Amino acid sequence: MFEFSKATIENIGYYVYCLIDSRDKTIFYIGKGCGNRVFAHEQEIAEKEKNKRIYDIQSAGAEIEKYIIRHGLTEIEAFHLEAALIDIFSSGTWSNRQLLNIMGGYHSLDNGMKSVSEIEAFYCAEDITKDEITHNVLIVNINNTYQKSQDVYEATRKSWLLNTNKVNDIELVISEYKGIFRAIYKPETWKTEIDEKGRTRWLFEGIDVSKNYPQYLNKNNSFKKRGMANPVCYVFGNKKDITN
Repeated sequence: MFEFSKATIENIGYYVYCLIDSRDKTIFYIGKGCGNRVFAHEQEIAEKEKNKRIYDIQSAGAEIEKYIIRHGLTEIEAFHLEAALIDIFSSGTWSNRQLLNIMGGYHSLDNGMKSVSEIEAFYCAEDITKDEITHNVLIVNINNTYQKSQDVYEATRKSWLLNTNKVNDIELVISEYKGIFRAIYKPETWKTEIDEKGRTRWLFEGIDVSKNYPQYLNKNNSFKKRGMANPVCYVFGNKKDITN
């Protein structure tokens, strides 16, 4: 991928990005910009260490992975975030370690770190038809639950009013946020709890299998009708033909 589409450029605003050496997965450069800035470094002719690293990666037949860390920023916000990240990654005060944060950053689902291809898919999301869904899926809208938890899995797994006869046939649960499929989970166990109105609500324990089903990710939820209040929708493309 060498550039963003016009639709992505119009929506992305200022952003902060990083370049990663695919050979050892190390971040070797952090920058800020707008438009197609993230792609510009590979066209530069310079003797800077960054450019030497890029040449070395390309000469080895490897790739320079590009990730947008945060987008939808003002120029001043991008300046500050870029500076903070450079300070963290270049400081000799501490050794690098994996972060132990339980939850992602504020608005990480909207503007958080994504690869350039994920950014492009997000802003150019295509509709998905029923024929393209070949599994029994439960689509859940997490607009409200995500605002409370800021954790996609927790916002997706509980607690829903479901048809008891359909639960055991559900193969995948798709998280839909603001009209787009954001994550996919495979339920391993289902449990029930009773809410304050005496209704049975379902929740699951499962694993994130988003990478296994790229055909469903970053697609528009074309099954959601205007004015539809129910946050769940069944699309059974395998064992049964159930769409409501």
